[in-house]
Amino acid sequence: MDDASTTTRHRHLAALGTALVCDVLDSLGHRTSYLGPTVAPLWPSASFAGEAVTLACDATAGPVDEPYGMLFEALRDPRPGAVLVIAAGDRWSGVWGELLSTAALARGVVGVVTDGLTRDLSGIESLGLPILGAGVSPLDSAGRQAFARLDVEVTIGDASIQPGDWVVADELGAAAVPARLVDQVIELGLQKQRAESTVRSELAAGHDLGEVFRRHGVL
Repeated sequence: MDDASTTTRHRHLAALGTALVCDVLDSLGHRTSYLGPTVAPLWPSASFAGEAVTLACDATAGPVDEPYGMLFEALRDPRPGAVLVIAAGDRWSGVWGELLSTAALARGVVGVVTDGLTRDLSGIESLGLPILGAGVSPLDSAGRQAFARLDVEVTIGDASIQPGDWVVADELGAAAVPARLVDQVIELGLQKQRAESTVRSELAAGHDLGEVFRRHGVL
């Protein structure tokens, strides 16, 4: 995939947003795209989209030698346009924080999505890194969970995310788009977006709701 194609995918998917992307995926028979209601924006930020870099954490009974090993590996090289997707090992300690955000931004990461908790929220917001998660915690993850696996399939909510799948996130939450469907989702999404614009104009002009739906099949 060339840089121009990747940039176009980022732009289109972010502009389409999660609701429209989920609608299109539903129409394609892929009905498990939503990462669930507990994965929500932790500060108001713009919509974003990017290829998933997946990390899986395991709960630990105490300190371990390499609690951040796979995270260090994930951020060793540039990750321009990537979204970090982190399956947490517990729902008690903060799997993400300000210093990790600083490192991620320096590597080109555009957002973080996790079913775990986050520390240092005001610091992350000041950096401008969008993050979606299950909430906040003052507890350090060290001694409680460890970044155990990189570039593996992870499951968050009903969605299974493979490395290289795409993630779209906005104020409604996050959705995963299988890599094989990305271009089709963009094409159909843009078509649906144009249809919605037409429907919006007709409804604003006072046309009958049922007739508008019968004409366009869009609501």
